[in-house]
Amino acid sequence: RGMAFGRFGKLGRGVRIAVSFGVVLLVTAALLPYREFLNSTEVALTLLLVVLFASTLFGSTAGLLASVVGILCFNFFFLPPFHTLNISGTENWLAFGTFVITALIAGQLSGYARRRAEESEARQRKIETLYEELKGAFEQASEAEALRRSEKLKSALLDAVTHDLRTPLTSIKASVTTLIEDVDSHMLDPDSKREFLQIIDEETDRLDEFIEGMVGIAKVEASALHLQKRPSALDEI
Repeated sequence: RGMAFGRFGKLGRGVRIAVSFGVVLLVTAALLPYREFLNSTEVALTLLLVVLFASTLFGSTAGLLASVVGILCFNFFFLPPFHTLNISGTENWLAFGTFVITALIAGQLSGYARRRAEESEARQRKIETLYEELKGAFEQASEAEALRRSEKLKSALLDAVTHDLRTPLTSIKASVTTLIEDVDSHMLDPDSKREFLQIIDEETDRLDEFIEGMVGIAKVEASALHLQKRPSALDEI
C-alpha cells in the first residue's frame, strides 16, 4: 500500500481531483442503466466504495470532492424524483442523509489514514537515515580508537626496544671506558680486566641475539621467512 501511496502521490493535485471526479461519474454511468433493479442502499454502498478509494489513493481533498460529486449524483439520478435535486419521501431523505454523513466521514477518515501512513513511511526513512549516519560515525570512531591504540602500542614497543638496546650498550660502553682509562692508570689487575672483557663479550652476544630476533620478526611480517613448525616442550617455550 505504501508503494501505491507513493506512486499516486506524485500526480499533481489537479490530476488527482480530476481522476476522482471522473471515477464517480464513470461508476454512476455504469449503474444508471440498472437503476430500476437497484435500491438506494446498493447504490449508496457502491458510491461509498468509490469515495473510499479516492480518499485512500489521492488524499482527503480528492476524497472530499468525490463525496460531494457522489452525493449530487446519488440525489440526481437515483432518488425520486429523478433528474432533480429534490427528494420526495421520508425514506429517501433518510437514505440521502445517511449517505451524505457516511460519505463525508469515510472520505475524511480514509484520507487521514493515508496521511498517517505517509508520515509513518517518512519517519521510517528518517530513522533508517539516522541509523546509517550513526553506524558510519561509530565506525569512524572505532577506526580512530584503533589508530590511537595502535600508536600507543607502537610507542610502548619503541620504548621496550630502546631499553633492550641500551642495556647491553651501556654495559659495553662502561666496560670499554674503564679499560681505556686503565691503559694510563694501570689500576686494574688481570682478573678485573678479564671480567670487563667477559662483560663486553656477553653483552655483545646479547645485543647480537636481540638484533637477530628483530630481523627475524621483520622477515615474518614481510613474508620473507618460511616457517618450519615442529612440536616443542611447553616448559622450554
